[in-house]
Order: sequence, then structure tokens, then C-alpha cells
Amino acid sequence: MNYNHLTIEERACISKFKEMNLSIREMAKLLDRSPSTISRELKRNSYKTGKDYSIKRYMPIDAHRKYKNRRLNSHKKINMDCKVKEYIEDKLNKNWSPEQIVNYKDIKPINFPSVCTIYRWIHMGLLNKITMQNLRRKGKFKRPAEKRGKFNIGKTIKKRPKEVYNRTTYGHWEADTVESGRIDHQRKSKYCFVTLAERKSRFYICKLLPDRKEENVTKAIIELLSKFPQELVKTITCDRGKEFAGWKKIEESLNCDMYFADPYCAWQKGTNENSNGLLREYYPKGMDLSKTNNIELKEKLDLLNNRPRKCINYKTPNELIDEYISQCCT
Repeated sequence: MNYNHLTIEERACISKFKEMNLSIREMAKLLDRSPSTISRELKRNSYKTGKDYSIKRYMPIDAHRKYKNRRLNSHKKINMDCKVKEYIEDKLNKNWSPEQIVNYKDIKPINFPSVCTIYRWIHMGLLNKITMQNLRRKGKFKRPAEKRGKFNIGKTIKKRPKEVYNRTTYGHWEADTVESGRIDHQRKSKYCFVTLAERKSRFYICKLLPDRKEENVTKAIIELLSKFPQELVKTITCDRGKEFAGWKKIEESLNCDMYFADPYCAWQKGTNENSNGLLREYYPKGMDLSKTNNIELKEKLDLLNNRPRKCINYKTPNELIDEYISQCCT
């Protein structure tokens, strides 16, 4: 039901109409209100006066004050458990979303708050030093046209096995690079990240490099993926940037197949693009990547890989990878 509460102006009119001895129905017609609304208002907010308390009076200011006091006590009391509050604050500080906090498999008390309740607590300032600025923000923006050098050799993504598309098996990776920011169209430094994301588990790894030269990127990809068992490295999908020109060496070293997305089709390796966006929470666009190091990068990757994801039923990428390795390699 939608309705508006009586205003102080309407209460002043009711007081004046009462002095004029108008009936409740006449008051309601003049104010375009229901007669029951006027009746309840007079019953709730009138008071008795006189020597024998036989005179009923209605004062608009007193009536409005009583209304405000009732409104303050009409809402459900907030029952916040200290341990629950600390748990939520800890996860929010680790960049978990309220939805991830509620749906993760941790054992929680029966009265654990809902997603909407956590957002409401944030808006009300009930969580210590937590504001909406602490939450991950997403937005769409137009990317500039790709101007990097490309090569037109290698296997096209159209020849990739169908099992890669429906994410039914592990071992299919997407590769990309993340560059330092620019000043007046000039890079702040040549430092960059080479990043890899596993499609089924969303497991994400990357390494800081001094530049995007082909030999450095090739060496980094081989180093990052050689730590995994052969069953977990079957295909790699990347764009046609020149930094991936050493694809043959990667295929020989890892005994896998490498495929290349179509030009201007970043969505064909969307898992990696999305993961790069999550990494940007810690290394925002415009940052000079020479100011970080691989030790700090590893800490941020641990946070990302231990964060539950809605797309994998609120499990973490680490859990899925560890579960698969324990099954395939024992």
C-alpha cells in the first residue's frame, strides 16, 4: 500500500477545522484524505485538559512531535553480533562483495545477515571504517583502438576444441599483458604484467616483467605454467600482439596448443580480461608498475584466488585447482 503521512501543514488545518466545528468527513473532504485517517489522527494525538479533564484539545505542533517519536520506534531494532560484525569487516577489507560473504561455504550462525542487510549497514555507517568506497566498483568504458604491432600466423581460435568453450574440463588458459600507465601518450615505464587465467576454475596467475619483449613474455609463460601437472596445461588462448610471437617455443616446452583470438575481439578471452579488471583494484589504470614487485604481487594474487566467485557456486579458484590436482595426480 502506498500512502503519505500527514504533514505539519495538514495537522495545522485539522486544528483550524476543529475550532470551526467541522465534522470528520468535512475535514477529510477538504484535505482529500480518508475520514478514518482524520479520526485516527485526532484519537492518537489529542489530549485531555481542564479541571476534570473533560475537554479534548488538539495542537498540531504536539501532534507532529508525537508522530516523530512513534516513527523513531517503529523500525525493527538492529541486532548486530560482534563476531559477525568482525567477520564481515574482515572480508570486506579483503575486497569480498556482500554477496560473496553471504554465499561462501563458511559455517555461519542462523541469524547471519542477508546481502541487503550488509549493504544497509554500510550505508548507515555501522561497520568500522567501511564505506561504499571499500567495495569493488564496476563500470563500462570505451577502450581505445588497438595500435600495437600484430602478426598473422598461428592457429586461429576457431580451431580450438569445443570443450574449451563450455568449460567442462580443466587446463585451458587465457593469456594477456597489463601495461603501466601513460603520461601524454608516453608510458611511465616499460614494466608490465604477463597474466594467465584458467577458464574453468578462474585461477589467476601473473608475473611482473621489465618490458613486453617476446623473449621475456615467452619465458614468463613457460615458467608460470611449468609448475602445474601436464593435465592442467592443455591450451592457451591469447591475442595477436607481438609479445606472443614465441608461441611455438611455448607449445614445445609445455606440450600444449596455443590459439589466437580474432583482432579487436577481447571478449573471446573474457576470463582473462575480467581477471585483469579484478587485478586493477590493486594496480589501477595509470599506475607505474615499476613501483611494485613480485612479492607484493603474490600477496594480491592470493587475495584474488581465495575470494569466492558466484560463477563457480561461491567456491574459490584455489579450492577448485587443489581439488583437481589431488584427483588427477594421485
